[in-house]
Amino acid sequence: MLARLTSAGLALLLAIFAVPAAAQGDGGEAKARWWASLEACSETNRAACDTAVELAAQLFERTDRDVATTWMKVCMAGDQDRCEIGYRRFKDTSFEGDEHPISHMFARISCFSGMYDLCRPWDDFDTTDRAKRAMVMADVCMQGASPNTCYQALAFFKNEKGFFNAITYDLSATLCERYGSGSACRVWAQALEANWDPVRAYGYHRRACNAGLQESCPDAARLKKRVDYENEKRWAAEKSRMEREAAAQQAETWRSQAYNAGYTSPGRVRQPTTPFGSSSRDIANWRRYEKNLCLGNPVNKYC
Repeated sequence: MLARLTSAGLALLLAIFAVPAAAQGDGGEAKARWWASLEACSETNRAACDTAVELAAQLFERTDRDVATTWMKVCMAGDQDRCEIGYRRFKDTSFEGDEHPISHMFARISCFSGMYDLCRPWDDFDTTDRAKRAMVMADVCMQGASPNTCYQALAFFKNEKGFFNAITYDLSATLCERYGSGSACRVWAQALEANWDPVRAYGYHRRACNAGLQESCPDAARLKKRVDYENEKRWAAEKSRMEREAAAQQAETWRSQAYNAGYTSPGRVRQPTTPFGSSSRDIANWRRYEKNLCLGNPVNKYC
């Protein structure tokens, strides 16, 4: 969970989990037991969590930082009831150095854990706007939240229009790829087909079908025919292109051979061997001309 929290939330969490001053300043047995229980608290050791909560209630005031630390650790260990109770208890409680009330952190952890009732914009915890809450759920889903949170966000956005479509695409693709959700693969496949990508749409409909979502099986079969047809057209076009290139290369080879044999193709220019021309007679005349020049002027450039 820590790795998935945002940087702001992580900084707050680290501040909360710093060794409490009460545990440092008093070596009492009860406080030592509380701190040991708090450190041992985890998803697999819920008994230690319960002990830490009971001891914190005996040792500290109701809204002390040490109590908040205890409840936060228990919330992170998966105790959803205490996540919600902690959110209510610390709703208006802030500690020195914290930018937001500690209830923000309880809500964020709850949102990551799939308790979507507590997923709310962090600067407006009294909102009842479903779109704002869904936006928070979508955001934490992209950061690695529980699939429950992702599903709740997708349930809202898949029926919305405009830029919400981009969020729908991301949510469905994430649920399909990360969790193998057949229903999300189907939503993603439908989005891909609507955006003229039948090849990828076929692949995701097939994944949805293989995951047990029967309604995607006919779509996968339909798109398979389309993909095969387009593949055949593409291969036919590629074959035709390769044949045209081979024919053009053969023609060029033949023209080179014809040029070497003395034939000049239309559009090509043949430079004459001599100023008189290129026939054997022209060459003989040019050599005679050069010889006569030399006889008349031995220092001529041709000599």
